[in-house]
Amino acid sequence: MSLVYWLLGLPSPGTIVHSTGWVWYAASPVGTSTLVFLIVLGLCVAGLNLLPQNVMPWSTRFTLTIVRMVGFGLLVLMLCQLELRLELERVVRPQVAVLTDISGSMGVRDMAGKTRLEAARGVLDDLLASIGNRADLIEYTFNWRLEGRSARTVSEPAGSTRLIDALAEVARREADLHAVVILSDGNDTTGNRGALVAPLLAARRIPVYPVVLGDPNAPRLVSVKITGAGEYVRLGDELRLVATLTAHGLDGQAVTVRLLEEGNPKPLATRENVRLGKGPVEVAFVTKPDKAGVKTYRIVTEGVRGSVSERSLVAERRVEVVNSKIRVLYLDIPRDERKILGHWLSVDPVVDLATLTMLPKGGWYAQGALQHENAGDGLPNQEAELCRYDVVILGDIPRSYFRSGGDVSESKLERLAEFVSRRGGGLITLGGRSVYAAGQYHDSALARILPFTIEPTDKPQVPYLFKITPTAAGLSHPLMQLEWEPEANREAWYDLPPLDGCNRVGRIKPGASLLAVRTLDEGPMPMIAIQNVGKGRVLSLAVDTTWRWEMLRPEEGEDYFRRFWGNAVRVLAPDPRITPNRPQVLRSQSATPVGQTITLSTRLVDSLYKPIRGADLVVKVTSPSGKVTNIYPCDGRQAPGLYEYDIPLDEPGQWEVAAKYKDHVVVERIAAGESTEELDDPRSRPEELAELAEATGGKLLRPDEAPSSLVKMLELEGAGGQGRRLTQTVSVPVWNLPVTLALFVALVCADCYVRKRRGMV
Repeated sequence: MSLVYWLLGLPSPGTIVHSTGWVWYAASPVGTSTLVFLIVLGLCVAGLNLLPQNVMPWSTRFTLTIVRMVGFGLLVLMLCQLELRLELERVVRPQVAVLTDISGSMGVRDMAGKTRLEAARGVLDDLLASIGNRADLIEYTFNWRLEGRSARTVSEPAGSTRLIDALAEVARREADLHAVVILSDGNDTTGNRGALVAPLLAARRIPVYPVVLGDPNAPRLVSVKITGAGEYVRLGDELRLVATLTAHGLDGQAVTVRLLEEGNPKPLATRENVRLGKGPVEVAFVTKPDKAGVKTYRIVTEGVRGSVSERSLVAERRVEVVNSKIRVLYLDIPRDERKILGHWLSVDPVVDLATLTMLPKGGWYAQGALQHENAGDGLPNQEAELCRYDVVILGDIPRSYFRSGGDVSESKLERLAEFVSRRGGGLITLGGRSVYAAGQYHDSALARILPFTIEPTDKPQVPYLFKITPTAAGLSHPLMQLEWEPEANREAWYDLPPLDGCNRVGRIKPGASLLAVRTLDEGPMPMIAIQNVGKGRVLSLAVDTTWRWEMLRPEEGEDYFRRFWGNAVRVLAPDPRITPNRPQVLRSQSATPVGQTITLSTRLVDSLYKPIRGADLVVKVTSPSGKVTNIYPCDGRQAPGLYEYDIPLDEPGQWEVAAKYKDHVVVERIAAGESTEELDDPRSRPEELAELAEATGGKLLRPDEAPSSLVKMLELEGAGGQGRRLTQTVSVPVWNLPVTLALFVALVCADCYVRKRRGMV
């Protein structure tokens, strides 16, 4: 019978014991008239051999008649698409899927001197030897994706883990599974614990038997993370990279930490004898990029003894170096603050300063890199010209200036507020004799965006020398970092020379950050405060004598005046990568591990920095293998002009993302590589896999008991290769079988051969 089942095209005919039932049916029945016509035609063609004119022997005549009738019968069978439905009983060996974890955490060496992956290979070999021919083992490996291959072919573990996703994919691929064995440490970087897939496996009676590898306690490990670095730095500025070293069970060691730049074999900086502690240890590096472009910095820790992983000793950060200076417009009256602040900003390497000084008898004195033409009128008259600046510093300018020429609506103040909220520019307001309450600004457009309230008062000035006091929030704010070490920064602020007088201002507004105060008898009064306004920021100082920090500092002391104002313009300056009518590709994640889906965004604005809605933006994504995908993103009602799109990094290597709007094309390159996320906490997770096993009817196993226990649990002992019985229904397309076509061709050839041998055409 096996030969018959083989001729019928049934898979694995040797496993079929017998057929319990069969039904013939036509998949495409022909009409009765057509069937009658074919039968009559077949009988006529076959009957030609019985005519008196035929000179062949009668035995040959009858043979050819039968051959032609069978041939026409096969033709009718094929036209009707005759099929056979069989009920078969098979004896098959159980199919067991073995999933081996090859993610990065499987490289941790905490299995008696072996890595977890090496231990998993040993369990796999023992399992194959124990099961033998009593079951079919289907091997898979998984990290961020599932692959049908053996763990023996994997050289190094790498990547993140999607354990539950891999389990669900195997269940979809394999229709007849007896059980699933998982060799893993239980880490799933997606946080999925199998709440959805476990009931499905239980319903199909597929138990899961996890074999947990690794120590559930915190291993001896040193990890490095880059915590202090922005997404971009301006060319000419210093870039500060802060690495945080965390040691588990290896504290007290002295190590070496190096800063490397991709493409440069020599370290940019080295820190020797860094002592690992029980808590996190910070190591800071300062470098100054020499050219624009995207740079990848790597911080490497060397000399660590006893760490179970080498990958956790390296951290990377991608930083874009932008060749764009901060365009600052400074308006003030002739005074010491304007003179000294203007001088230092003019020599700042990343600042293009334009100053406008209001003259006592009218008019303005212009200096520096002006971006607008009507310098004689002070602030730009055109909104587009004001948007060419990044930061505006408003000094002791009286409110009457904004009403000059009969402008009762104070349109320049309104444009200044729009400059902050819509353009995303920075505004700095200084104290003086004609500002805040002293200048009757309490009901102006400026008062709406200040971080503190302005209330009318008959005592708008508070005289006498005083020491400014930073708040706790202020000491940690980037703008207030005179020194990088917290204690040194606190001492620097308390050692600053006193200031002379200030403006009286009101309470801090909700959402604003109070950075420094002056202590008065009635309580602390805001001196330095900052708040976000729309897309921009406003920094307000109630003082105008910060020049004393410069002129009264010790001869050998640090220049904290220059550092404070350098921080101020940098913190308030908008992102230089966003320019009018030009796309860009921005991403919030610095790390881009393969297997992760990252969200990119493009913000489109016109010359007035108004959002461009419904733009014809095309994003072309090219994978490392050369596959090209076009994305046509749309902006949303809640975020006009902001176009977001997701890119699944499903291939390791260099990805290219090109955003095109009109004639402008901007290209961003993304390196999809290995993730070290699992090494943040590489402990094994037996409790989570135990829950999954219990929910599916399986059991959690130890590596040393896995092979023998699995043979018992899978009920393979004594099977002797006989396997298990199952019943299945199959449909055989008899009309389309190779044997059917071969038989039809053979009948035609036999008829032609016999007739030719008898001399008949």
